[in-house]
Amino acid sequence: MTEAKKNILVVDDNAGIRELLTEVLTHAGYAVTATDDGIGAMTALKRRVPDLIILDVMMPIIDGPHLMEVIRSAENPEMWQVPIMVCSASEKIDEIIASSEFHIAPEDCLRKPFEVTELLRRVEERLARP
Repeated sequence: MTEAKKNILVVDDNAGIRELLTEVLTHAGYAVTATDDGIGAMTALKRRVPDLIILDVMMPIIDGPHLMEVIRSAENPEMWQVPIMVCSASEKIDEIIASSEFHIAPEDCLRKPFEVTELLRRVEERLARP
């Protein structure tokens, strides 16, 4: 019997980054759902609870910190356990995550631009945790 593919939700308003993440993760054997904003992410989350969420910080309408709050306060307890990896191009990402805007800390943070090998290593680490 083959192992089921792990599902990853990618949320990024930058089409190039979203397409790159989708291509790299799909090639690595993951099932990927990608959306360009928080509203699309909430729709995708209603259909399926992913094994990992890769989330941009700065997005229009619903930004990363607010989407994390929605995810962690969802009625479905499965959502509370999904690891979230924040992805940002900001040089001050550590300060952003430590700010009062982030009421909930992500499990990991990846700076853009990133090395594909580093992305895959971190994804594998997050998915290996119980």
